[in-house]
Amino acid sequence: MTPSAALLLFPLVVAAVGQATLPRHVVQRAPPPAPLPALPVVARVRVDVAKDHVLVVHEIVMARGSFAGGDLDLWVSFGPTMPRAFDARLLSVAPGASAPDPNDAGEPVTAEKAAHRPPRAHPLLGRSAMAGEVLHVREPAFRRAVAASGVLGLRIRQVLPAPESDAQGARQIEIRLGIENGAPLTLRRIELSTSERAGSVTAASAQLCGPDADRYALGFARLPVGVAQIPFAIDPQLATRRSTDDLCVRWVAP
Repeated sequence: MTPSAALLLFPLVVAAVGQATLPRHVVQRAPPPAPLPALPVVARVRVDVAKDHVLVVHEIVMARGSFAGGDLDLWVSFGPTMPRAFDARLLSVAPGASAPDPNDAGEPVTAEKAAHRPPRAHPLLGRSAMAGEVLHVREPAFRRAVAASGVLGLRIRQVLPAPESDAQGARQIEIRLGIENGAPLTLRRIELSTSERAGSVTAASAQLCGPDADRYALGFARLPVGVAQIPFAIDPQLATRRSTDDLCVRWVAP
């Protein structure tokens, strides 16, 4: 073999050796998604209780911020109870409003089930390692939602089976809250409602729950008529929340 031919073959030999010696267990990790254009806020968590199910509604608001285009994937995890039904809708927020109009139906957001959060999705609600849904927010829908005020709303609804009651007739559910870049999102309002007859709920309470949670009672912004809550409950916005904290809502139904 001539010296010139050997030089031509040398890069191929090096490449082959490199491929042969690369450990098979090495897997290239997908890069994390770019930061969200603005920090989301959990504007409202509404719990509607009935005898055989509970409807949990998260309403999250986010400003246009640094949005320059492209689609957004957002992660919402389940748990600890798997929902019977799930849907998400994108809404406009009126100028000066802190949350979407409850009567606005919005437009549906495509959701895709997954066993855990994929690398491309931003963590929004709950844990990355748990099963949940990837919400695909397309760029045209994002632009339509922020057109009115520069702020969009995202309404996430989950229908859960009714929890078992204890000896005092109390029932409790655990609700996932929001996280972005490891930091907990602000929770502004908690509401409780019931579609059952009057008197089906007599008392209610809410608090953060988690291994390091502060156990202060959180106040409800809205309750059914005649329902008592714990005195001196604090505004949810004033509570110190950790990334491991969830929201526990408890009610008494005789």
